[in-house]
Amino acid sequence: MPVRVLTDSAAILSAEDLPQDLLVRIPLTIRADGLTFREGVDAVPPEVWPPTDRSCGFSVEPPSEDELQALYQHLAPTTSAILAVLHSGKLSPLVARARSAAAAVLGRCPVHVIDTQTMGIGQGWVVETALRLAARGQPPQEIERALRGRIPHIYTVFVTESLEALERNRLLSKTQQILGTMLGVRPFLMMEDGALLPLEKARSPEKALDKLLEFATEFSDVKRAAVLYGPARSPQEAQAFARRLREALRMPGIPVYPYGPSLAAWVGFDGLGVVIEE
Repeated sequence: MPVRVLTDSAAILSAEDLPQDLLVRIPLTIRADGLTFREGVDAVPPEVWPPTDRSCGFSVEPPSEDELQALYQHLAPTTSAILAVLHSGKLSPLVARARSAAAAVLGRCPVHVIDTQTMGIGQGWVVETALRLAARGQPPQEIERALRGRIPHIYTVFVTESLEALERNRLLSKTQQILGTMLGVRPFLMMEDGALLPLEKARSPEKALDKLLEFATEFSDVKRAAVLYGPARSPQEAQAFARRLREALRMPGIPVYPYGPSLAAWVGFDGLGVVIEE
């Protein structure tokens, strides 16, 4: 029986040649301004994507342990192992719940839970690798080893225009959020060991983008790169930045992707990010 790859809706999958029969996607529940919807399943209410009032907060609720147990029990008869390739365990309790739920199929179906320590396209790259290796018939232990070897080489950074999401997720204090908004500060955020950390700040949109570009050009051997943007950013701005990045890295093409509600819950609606794999 084949290995099945389980991932959550925060992962952005870009490849078109993936073995979809091996993939199981679980939606994350998004709560926003009194509304609830499942990412990747339900239509996002247009009044909150993006909201007129940027103080509107998104929160992410992963499946419960009971729901994950039921899913494992459903998959167990049709697979030799389950590889759960999930977004960072420091951003939600999904990884912890997935590991606890594995007890439901103990002795019947091995469950390998992999914390990608990121979210979005970087997570998607890891999922795509898992699917391709599973399609080749690789044992789950070897797939897990290959994925864990790749995760430390994926880097994700963002700049954002608004600070409400950072304050809501306790990355900034209320005072820092108020002062930063008054001064027009644009934080530079980095995923580090699975945590989203504000490292630097810029005082203008141009300088914020320059910091992103500077970060990317510090890598001497870039395997691939991508640009992510939120719903309050224009696709044209993201494409223009991708062209600058392509020229700086001397790469033939850099894809651009809009990010979804789960990432917006952490970064906000107007983030612009770069994901690098070295």
